[in-house]
Amino acid sequence: MRRLSRHAVRFLVLWMLLRCGHELVAAVPPGQSRNHGWYDYTAYTDCMGRPEPALYNGGILKFGNSEDPTGYQTTETGVLSHAFVVYNLNKTTMYTFSCWVKLEGASSSPSLITARLAPDNAGARCIGTVLARNDCWAFLKGGFVLDSPTQTSVIFFQNADKTPMKITVASGSLQPFTPDQWAMHQKDTIRKRRKRMATIHVADQQGSRVVGASVSVRQTAKDFPFGSAIASTILGNQAYQKWFVDRFNAAVFEDELKWYSTEPMSGQFRFDVPDQMLAFVRSHRVMVRGHNIFWENQDATPSWVKGLPPDDLRAAVNGRIQNLMTRYRGEFVHWDVNNEMLHYNFYEQRLGPNASAEFFSVAQDADPLATLFMNEFNVIETCDDVSSTVDTYVARLKELRAGGAVLEGVGLEGHFLKPNIPLMRAVLDKLATLGLPIWFTEIDISNRFDAQTQAVYLEQVLREAYSHPAVSGVMLWTALHPNGCYQMCLTDWNLKNLPVGDVVDRLLQEWQTGQLTGPTDAHGAYSFSGYLGEYIMSVTYDNITSQATFSLSPGDETRHINIQI
Repeated sequence: MRRLSRHAVRFLVLWMLLRCGHELVAAVPPGQSRNHGWYDYTAYTDCMGRPEPALYNGGILKFGNSEDPTGYQTTETGVLSHAFVVYNLNKTTMYTFSCWVKLEGASSSPSLITARLAPDNAGARCIGTVLARNDCWAFLKGGFVLDSPTQTSVIFFQNADKTPMKITVASGSLQPFTPDQWAMHQKDTIRKRRKRMATIHVADQQGSRVVGASVSVRQTAKDFPFGSAIASTILGNQAYQKWFVDRFNAAVFEDELKWYSTEPMSGQFRFDVPDQMLAFVRSHRVMVRGHNIFWENQDATPSWVKGLPPDDLRAAVNGRIQNLMTRYRGEFVHWDVNNEMLHYNFYEQRLGPNASAEFFSVAQDADPLATLFMNEFNVIETCDDVSSTVDTYVARLKELRAGGAVLEGVGLEGHFLKPNIPLMRAVLDKLATLGLPIWFTEIDISNRFDAQTQAVYLEQVLREAYSHPAVSGVMLWTALHPNGCYQMCLTDWNLKNLPVGDVVDRLLQEWQTGQLTGPTDAHGAYSFSGYLGEYIMSVTYDNITSQATFSLSPGDETRHINIQI
């Protein structure tokens, strides 16, 4: 097919807009940009009575002849709605997009609205979604990176089921960031959220400050949980065990706790393998997540459970919770209670819509110290999956909590194809409004990519996850087997690093405080910036050495540590 010229594309865009009754929205002319250079984490998940002003004052978007940053635009169609036309977008630039959306009409039920980008005459891609209503304004936040520069692009809005709908859009904003600006912001957030300033004050027995003492500081444990899935293949494999504990402070069992593993036949329990795996992580002070109690996917349900009538099924699920949670009470810091409930509904279809809320309540009673999580795929990876958009996730979580579920954790699986990093950050921003810990629970990159591409994409994902202030932990889905891994292995079976393994090792080294040494200054103090975690320090003066341990916990103020010598 012959590619349309730039003028032809513009003509086609204008024709489509006019045909649909649109008011054309101008963009900043080519070559002009209002780049603020600093990212705005602001997001909303509550519907509002009126829209807030546009982020970045609209960025590179302008609203017709109006200088009002909430400039309203309306259209009568849900197939190709109100649109922004933008020119000369750049390759590799990080574009963040946001706006407020409201529906018009009699229907009171929310509708999923998708913001889509059509670059030049290529196909449209999703850049953000929102559950919109007719009685309030909902906030859409997303973004994109282009594979190649474009001359003319259109951002338009579409009802997910493509039924006609009147959509009103306000406070639109498109803000570009260069890769250097994006990386600078990541580093600054890491400095503020993952590190802390500390000052060691050295004094003698009389309380006088000691000038010129030799101070040595070494980090012994990290505060931020960074781990990987493991499988039974780690048992008895000393080399694999050493490799694991040298790198990670958190673990999750790949399959060994799932119902089909612990009770393959009714009443036949097999806990020997997870017991051994738990003993391994416990002996090395590795925290471990519980995955999972239930899985709504029928294909992952034990065969003997599938045909049970409702009363027997209810008894079986209650028995499952009691057997699992009583045995491991207090052992697992988290539990994924009902896995992937946005995509599947095996239990809720048979036990009613309140089944998940009941699972959470019973699990909370069985192990009140564990944090209970939702866990879902395609929330953070893409916005093309209508089953698991960020607003759908938030709505389901709020529904469960309103129904009495003690649900305190946001689990994002993170099975990525090519990552959309601006979208990833925007989704995290919206989830952060819940005020709950957010964990990446199963990160990997699809094996449809070659090893080097996997490594590039994994580094992008890990840097974005680690630098976001709302993220509390990261788990890789890289349990090692003789025949490989689910999608991505860090090493081969002989523990020789693959490209993604090199990325992980390099980042783990980067995100820790190395050995620090130096003298105390004229005030008898030695200051440094260190990653949060546990430390040991050694101070020497006149052939006398004192040692002490201390911790750097989250905080904005400088941590002051006193030691006598």
